[in-house]
Amino acid sequence: MANAKAKTINLLLYEGNLSGVISIEDSSWNSGELYSAPRESVSDLLSTDACKKYGVYLLLSKDMVYVGQSSDLSQRINQHIVGKDWWESVVILTTKDDSLTHTDIDFLESVLIEKAKSIGKLDCDNKQKGNKPKVDKFREVYLGQYLEEALFLMQLIGITVFSDTKTTKTGTLISTIDINTKLAIGKRAKADAIEYLSENGISVDNSATYAVLQDDKSEFWANPQAELLKTDWTIILNDNHNMELIVLIVPANRMQMASLGKEGLYPRTDKQNLIDLKIDAESYKDKRSGIDFSAFIENRIKY
Repeated sequence: MANAKAKTINLLLYEGNLSGVISIEDSSWNSGELYSAPRESVSDLLSTDACKKYGVYLLLSKDMVYVGQSSDLSQRINQHIVGKDWWESVVILTTKDDSLTHTDIDFLESVLIEKAKSIGKLDCDNKQKGNKPKVDKFREVYLGQYLEEALFLMQLIGITVFSDTKTTKTGTLISTIDINTKLAIGKRAKADAIEYLSENGISVDNSATYAVLQDDKSEFWANPQAELLKTDWTIILNDNHNMELIVLIVPANRMQMASLGKEGLYPRTDKQNLIDLKIDAESYKDKRSGIDFSAFIENRIKY
């Protein structure tokens, strides 16, 4: 017989695995809903009903978080695709019945900002924002319970950025998965890929472009900032079909963006400062520009 504290948790995996959009509901969470997606699947997330509601969103890397809120989550998150290049995944906290008010999301945002700031995980752009509004004592209890359950569910799927590393316990759904499986999952594994490369003597920083083999196994897709062409540009290709990480280094100013009379990499049609990079999985040529990236392969590491 289940005890009084038992709960059921429903996960909807939009791509059939942990690599795409996830929706979570919890029997102890009343009408609460959590959506999670890696950066590469943000467009899929923005097409869900979650982005039509009032809610709080979190831009996440392994060690940092940006907390925001909006009544138009789709537009706001889209702005951050261009404005911030460090984040690797996004979480949306909302409700099934769209019952959160503007004051509610102001309150939730402010509490999460304070929590992240207190343990040194808050993005620097976020530190002067998040004034806590006044809510009555009954609503504050409700919102406190809402956040408690949201933090529990985030930890369950491996999001520990709000946890003090000194006291965090292991044993979450994601932390119990070995690194080889995490890399095979692929889309949310940039931090794990960098860590794995480091363990194998290859130093790569977080500015590297990360692309996982697409579901049709024909190409690696990414939208890196065009500014990277001015630097020594590191690209990590995760071939999770052949269980291999491929590291490329393109020297600074070796490539350029296409323009009138000049051949080069193509920008996204809607965002000219982003490269529309589609590297063929066999030839390593960019499918749009025809540029051959195979000459820039530095390392291949099996996992």
